[in-house]
Amino acid sequence: MTSKCPYGECDGSGITWLQNIKTLETKARYCKCRKEMIQAKRIEFANIPDEFKNLTVRSFSTDIYTSKESQSRAIAAKKITVNYIKKFKEFEEKAKGLYYYSKTKGSGKTRLALSLGNALLNSEHRQVRFITTLSLLQEIKSTYNQESQYTESQLVEAISNVHILIIDDIGVEKPTKWVNEILYSIFDTRMKYNRITIFTSNCAMEDLQHDDRLKSRIFKMAIPVKMPEEDIRIQQSKQENEQLQNILLK
Repeated sequence: MTSKCPYGECDGSGITWLQNIKTLETKARYCKCRKEMIQAKRIEFANIPDEFKNLTVRSFSTDIYTSKESQSRAIAAKKITVNYIKKFKEFEEKAKGLYYYSKTKGSGKTRLALSLGNALLNSEHRQVRFITTLSLLQEIKSTYNQESQYTESQLVEAISNVHILIIDDIGVEKPTKWVNEILYSIFDTRMKYNRITIFTSNCAMEDLQHDDRLKSRIFKMAIPVKMPEEDIRIQQSKQENEQLQNILLK
């Protein structure tokens, strides 16, 4: 066997072959490494940025918020996320995702959404995919290039069929007719086939500037989760800088 199998039981394909000495009949069985291979592919496909890959909902700190109102909202958002994971199968049957929103950048929306994605990826072993709205639209536009290996319909179909889609920063894009049509096509298909979508946004659902058809789909697909109106990125940066300064002063 090759070193591709960590257990030295297969050739790296995830399948071992057993032969009956008496009948010479050969049977195949899955190797122990197969589950690990499948999970590694899921993680690669998820496209979660390196800085978020190891983050958990449990490690989401609510103490970093400075005001009582912000802490209260952060605690509520964390509790909702924890309970969503605990009761995931129930929400999966209803094809309901979450919609994290806050007007303030750096409030923890993406952090909490991706921590949820990590939990569903690693604990529930579901197919997860992360993409920003602008990146999604840019990828679709790139299919209009003659050198593209994909067509618009192929890419739209692929993103529509992802089991759990985390779409970041919806609402920052200019809601042109083309944008409305593309996003409507994706979300309408996802809704019809009970796919789960997790959103983050800088505005509440009702404040999205998209057309009513699209907004009605989003209302149907996700439960709103209000995040604090506080930029914790600044607080985290200050803490990191203080720690590094202490190292340099030793």
